[in-house]
Amino acid sequence: MDTTGKYIFMHRDDEAAVVEFNLEDGYLFNVLEVKNENLIPLRANKSIGDFRRWWQDRAVPRTQGSVLNFLRKYDIHTTQGYLLKNFGLSLSDHYWVKPKDSQLAWEDVNLFSHDFAEPFSMLRHNIGSEGYEKGRFSPAASTGGEMPKHWVIQDGERYLIKEPERPLFQQAINEVFATQLHEMQKKQPFVSYFFASQRNDPERIFCACKSFASLDLEFIPAVDLVGGGENTGKNGFDLFIDRCVEGGLDKDKIRDFLEYQIVTDFLISNTDRHLNNFGVLRDTHTLNYVSPAPIFDSGNSMFYLHPLGAASKLAIIDIQTNSVFADEKSLIGYVKNLNCVDVSELPGAEVVETLYSKDPLKTTQANKKIAEGYSLKIDMLNQLQRGIPFDHLFEKEISKTNLHPSLQKDRKRER
Repeated sequence: MDTTGKYIFMHRDDEAAVVEFNLEDGYLFNVLEVKNENLIPLRANKSIGDFRRWWQDRAVPRTQGSVLNFLRKYDIHTTQGYLLKNFGLSLSDHYWVKPKDSQLAWEDVNLFSHDFAEPFSMLRHNIGSEGYEKGRFSPAASTGGEMPKHWVIQDGERYLIKEPERPLFQQAINEVFATQLHEMQKKQPFVSYFFASQRNDPERIFCACKSFASLDLEFIPAVDLVGGGENTGKNGFDLFIDRCVEGGLDKDKIRDFLEYQIVTDFLISNTDRHLNNFGVLRDTHTLNYVSPAPIFDSGNSMFYLHPLGAASKLAIIDIQTNSVFADEKSLIGYVKNLNCVDVSELPGAEVVETLYSKDPLKTTQANKKIAEGYSLKIDMLNQLQRGIPFDHLFEKEISKTNLHPSLQKDRKRER
């Protein structure tokens, strides 16, 4: 029995390539024919291996929420197999695949126009699998990130609901706080997050946002733009700027956007601005770049893993990041205009303390520690804007902290 199948890799109704999949696990065996190289994602068009990695990365992570339980329940071997059953459809862009002899069109299957099944939600709430068995497609197969999440349709709009699990409710609060910060700055586009709830789980904290992709606009992540350019000697930000300029965007405006994103991420201690977490919006009809994608996905911020240690100057000066650079010092070093953020137009510490009191960890005074840490970051940015080098921030306090206790006593006697 042949376990392989030929599919057409599509962008809307345009054929980009003929590909071959293992039908059992969704593994992309081969690219049999390239029909239109311009329609293949930049990161995928260098080699068959690159195409395979792009497809694999498109699939929902195995570590996201109840994914593995769902796959076992419906006897789906892998997340790539689940992606293939959903024709690779996504609510981020207009790529998809269809069986080679299929007459299906984009208007028949796209998730922007049609209702969709949300099997993860069904599984969680013990609702039957009727939607999945009828062949309705689900955006869950291509929704990235490890945090449990699902899509819903309300009044014709697509909304992503993020569902952090105990004890990481803070990640939902972080998204809402980042929204408040960007609203006050009024500098660059951003995704607006708001609190959401479910009747059957009133104690749990959720957040939601409207999709920023549509039938006319699609999201192209930075990783797709800079893929294949690792040996140019340029960092990921500079490569991203180059690709944006090649796509018709203004170089200075893109750099301004990146610098604002870096500095606001610094203020909220966002440690997870990797190349999948920013990008551009593209006109799906002309393939022209329209603008940088709005800032989104700021959940891994505000000391979310160690909120009780948020006020430690020793720790706050050495925050490591999953980004183009490995730490905040290097990220800030990339920024030419640190005044891109107006420190007089930021939420105050009292706003932080009140907002984070929603978290059950408030009983540990975590909300106060988070507010203190955030205040320290504002102070750091103030000093940086005045020209004080990063290495000299909190210099006296940190050098004293690092002294051996006996030397600290000697210092006190000298005074």
